[in-house]
Amino acid sequence: MPVYSLTSHKRLSDTVKQTLVNLFTEAHCRIMVAPEQFVHVLFSDGIPLIEDKELYIHANVRAGRTEAAVEKLRTTFTDQCAQILQIAENKIHINLLEIQAKWVMEGGFVMPDPGEEDEWMDMVTRALAEREDAPAK
Repeated sequence: MPVYSLTSHKRLSDTVKQTLVNLFTEAHCRIMVAPEQFVHVLFSDGIPLIEDKELYIHANVRAGRTEAAVEKLRTTFTDQCAQILQIAENKIHINLLEIQAKWVMEGGFVMPDPGEEDEWMDMVTRALAEREDAPAK
């Protein structure tokens, strides 16, 4: 969590995809203050889109951020994707959905609410260490 799903009308090169992964990871971590290992970016390219759109971004992010942070994320993605893909901003459709953290798991552990990541990482690290130390059955 978050999951960013990008659907592009054009086929995207691996270089462009990596640039977009870097953009979404960096922006999410900076604006939403979350660890980078939480960020997932998925691609579907060469897909026909409605209403003459070039890029559709569907994002599931943990609920609990300020309206200003969500708006900053949206404008950052719109501005930067337009530049990277050399398309007009009005050719981008973005859907940001806020999901309750308790509805999502990473590595078998229910995700923490925003701001509780450090405690969660400590708990997960301890739990994984205990699993490794447990005798095999």
